[in-house]
Amino acid sequence: MSDMRNVNNWHWVSKDCRPWAKKYLTEQLVDLSAKKDNVNVRITSLDECNGDVDLNQRKGKLFAIYDLVLKLSWEASQHDKRAFGTISVPEFAYDTDECVFKCTVNQSSEFDLKAKQVVQSLLIPLMKERLAKFTSDLIDNYSADLYANSNNKKGSTQNKSNVSLQPIRSREDTDTVVKTTVVNHSFEFKGGDAKQIYEALLDPKRAVIWTRTSKSLKLSKQIGSTFELFDGNVQGVLLDLVPNKQIRQTWRLKSWPKGHFSTVTINLLNSQEGVTIHVNQTGVPAAEEESIKRNWMGYYWQSIQVYYPQLSSMHIEREHSFARYQYYALIACFIVLALSIAISFSTTIKL
Repeated sequence: MSDMRNVNNWHWVSKDCRPWAKKYLTEQLVDLSAKKDNVNVRITSLDECNGDVDLNQRKGKLFAIYDLVLKLSWEASQHDKRAFGTISVPEFAYDTDECVFKCTVNQSSEFDLKAKQVVQSLLIPLMKERLAKFTSDLIDNYSADLYANSNNKKGSTQNKSNVSLQPIRSREDTDTVVKTTVVNHSFEFKGGDAKQIYEALLDPKRAVIWTRTSKSLKLSKQIGSTFELFDGNVQGVLLDLVPNKQIRQTWRLKSWPKGHFSTVTINLLNSQEGVTIHVNQTGVPAAEEESIKRNWMGYYWQSIQVYYPQLSSMHIEREHSFARYQYYALIACFIVLALSIAISFSTTIKL
């Protein structure tokens, strides 16, 4: 697996934690129970756990990025009465302050409605308490192998996972024939504006914020210019721009074989709810599709989304058009010509 990192705990290391998350949520939520007025309610199963869960290390710091959709089944009993229903969590995410819990019941009898009320008043608050520990438990139980040297990990705990990330051996100095594939992905940026995302991707002042870096960042809107992000681990050349709509660039990870670049086309489309981002990337080394998608999602789009209020409040500097530069150059030529004529005329008079 390849991502935007090296092995000295300074750049990104990313791990897919979806299997751990499903197991953890099952253990924490299934069989969770509550009781009120002799009505017993209990979660019986975790039916859906869909989305992304990534644990990341950068500059020696750990942070989790996750966005899940959860659905669970519950049952209630009181003597010989039974009731059944579901609890849905449309968005359980790292950047969501308060999750929404939707409780449904299969029937509408008096006991069914009473059972639903117990679920809402007692069982769901218990779920919130368990889910509040998700981020810290993810880091504590699944982070040891994110460090090239586990002795450097502050407050490290015994790694309980059998999954291990191996350091990426740099192939910068080797010339290799690379088998490639095409990677396409999309991201729905709710509440965003295409112009602001365009600026975030091309303005170095904004990029410093969402990449969380201050060193070795090189970025420009000039066609043909080179760029370097994440302390040089992402490199490329800007090929073409359609203002606020499209960006084309060559793009590579530093760990890829020497001289190998993919080609990225980013399309930004405003919609009623925000911006739809479509990315087409050709020339990606085979077997790296999923890690590349996760890196784009986590370290580009979700990071820009986190810092979007700050980014969108920044002043957008007006670009001087090429025609304007031509105008100024023409004025300068006339001034130089006029001075030359004046000096020549003055010299002639003296003679």
